[in-house]
Amino acid sequence: MEYNDEVTMEEQLANQIPEVTDNKPQEPLAVQPQQEQIKEESMIGKKINVGSMMKRIDDSEFESFGNKGASRLGESIKINSEIREGWMPVDKQLLGERAIFYPDDWEFNIRPATVEAIRNWSTIDDENLGSVDRVFNEVLKSCFSITTSNGPIPWYNINAWDRFFFILLIREYTFTKGESAIEYVEDCINCDNPVTFKLTSDSLLFELPDKEVLSMYDKNKRVWIIDPTEYGLDMDPITLYLPTLEKDINVKLWATNRYQENPNKDIDPVLIRFLAWFVPKISKDDTIAQRQIKEFKRKFESWDIDTFTFMNDVITNVMVTPETKLIKKCPVCGEEVTSLIRFPNGPSSLFTIKSKFKKFGKK
Repeated sequence: MEYNDEVTMEEQLANQIPEVTDNKPQEPLAVQPQQEQIKEESMIGKKINVGSMMKRIDDSEFESFGNKGASRLGESIKINSEIREGWMPVDKQLLGERAIFYPDDWEFNIRPATVEAIRNWSTIDDENLGSVDRVFNEVLKSCFSITTSNGPIPWYNINAWDRFFFILLIREYTFTKGESAIEYVEDCINCDNPVTFKLTSDSLLFELPDKEVLSMYDKNKRVWIIDPTEYGLDMDPITLYLPTLEKDINVKLWATNRYQENPNKDIDPVLIRFLAWFVPKISKDDTIAQRQIKEFKRKFESWDIDTFTFMNDVITNVMVTPETKLIKKCPVCGEEVTSLIRFPNGPSSLFTIKSKFKKFGKK
């Protein structure tokens, strides 16, 4: 998963997931209250650290959506069933500044986790990151869709860094009454007051490129165009492609196949880090993927030390990095308190429904 710095790429290898079928949204999704913005840095070449930057809407704006029975995400939708049905469009402003990495005509839609998705979730092995990875993608496959002005496109065209955000959004739309809230408490380092953290889509933080770097991004083409000559290197302009979830899935599939062929052969993690940015698409066909990756590997190994150093600096500064922590102000003294993102009962608890029945057995 994206939220564990100690997890290696090999530990996260997962199976390829097929494309999602086309589904049409039926009703709108409400926007959550605004997430407080975290203090920014403005130094050139440094990243800024901001939250999801939720848009705040009042009741009159909300009612204009036309869904009188709904309320803001995370509140009661006034429907008694624990698992609801129906597709809802997602306001891209929920993504905050990360919305720039998607074309304007892309529309995202989610629906509550289906009974089938929750059944699949029950099969998660919390100790097996590949199992968690697979089921995360299965939930997106069945509960998330993308439509564009040219028609629907597969769910895995989102950027890899947004996967967990959409998983949490689906979770909040599934459990609208606050069931199975993921909460934990940290003591304020200033006044020892206990501060409660809740893991939600709007609590996530991301490291973003600074404004100067963002000016090099072409939103319509979804690419970065960077001119190395402006930084003292005699090189042609560089085109970088966004690391989509599709590439993430297919690189893991390719790596799994290589491991099965030769468990003793290591896969270069530095090569993998650069791969998703320099290759526009990684095929799910292993033969094609092998050729694509070998072609990039030849280019990668031809870089001299100056080229590599520059490329590494570029990737570091264009990358959007999900934080592994949550930040909240102490309600007593106002001090900033941080807590690591974690799952007290394991990832399998994300879509676990708390039963009204007495538990059977002790396992």
